[in-house]
Amino acid sequence: MGKPILGTILPERSKTERDLAAMVREVMQKPENYEVNVNENVKKSGERVWIAWTNKAIRDEEGRLLEMLSIGNDITDRKLDVKEVSITIAPWKKAIIGGTDIQEPVLDAVYEIAAEISREGREGKPVGTTFILGDTDNVLARSRQLILNPFEGHPRESRMITNPGLWETIKELAQLDGAFIVGGDGVVWAGGRYITIDTSASSIPKGLGTRHASVAGITQETRSVGIVVSQSGGRISIFKDGRVVRVITRAE
Repeated sequence: MGKPILGTILPERSKTERDLAAMVREVMQKPENYEVNVNENVKKSGERVWIAWTNKAIRDEEGRLLEMLSIGNDITDRKLDVKEVSITIAPWKKAIIGGTDIQEPVLDAVYEIAAEISREGREGKPVGTTFILGDTDNVLARSRQLILNPFEGHPRESRMITNPGLWETIKELAQLDGAFIVGGDGVVWAGGRYITIDTSASSIPKGLGTRHASVAGITQETRSVGIVVSQSGGRISIFKDGRVVRVITRAE
């Protein structure tokens, strides 16, 4: 048709405020991570629909991307709750949440927030922060508050990380020291949390600091997953079982 995807069948942002333009860029950079992807699309009439896409990268003999084959199925009539939709069913995400109580939409939401912090910082300044997902009781038992818990006393429904309305609050609080503790079901239990754990046995790559060491330690002793945004450079490191399992140099 000679028309761009964005603005034709794909809006810049979904109704849940997911940055679909950024998603397209990431699909083109790392198509193997998006072999199955569910996202909102728009019809010629302007009606929004949910499409489950199957994507296949077509490469030349030298591995260069030539084109993408994408086949979509309209799943709008299933009346899925957006909170229950797995935004990106990538193999690496499946591996990360395997053996934990973390739901896929929860990992998707936290990663999206981390990516926004990586890209934007706060008020033009770089920000580093930490998210600990899953195995909440054990994580809380191995940590303590640095500040008064900003999430304590609020209704459960207002503390769901899958609610984009909470994301600006999270990004504002990310400027403070300490980690966010997020349940596997998406409930944010605490912010400004200090991980009180012996990190001497933690093994992390050179160049990573005490924040990364503490996350390595907590994920080694619990069935949790840690996501760390480095203040310097915006690198996102994902931890499981005491080690770095994935690094995103900067979320585009």
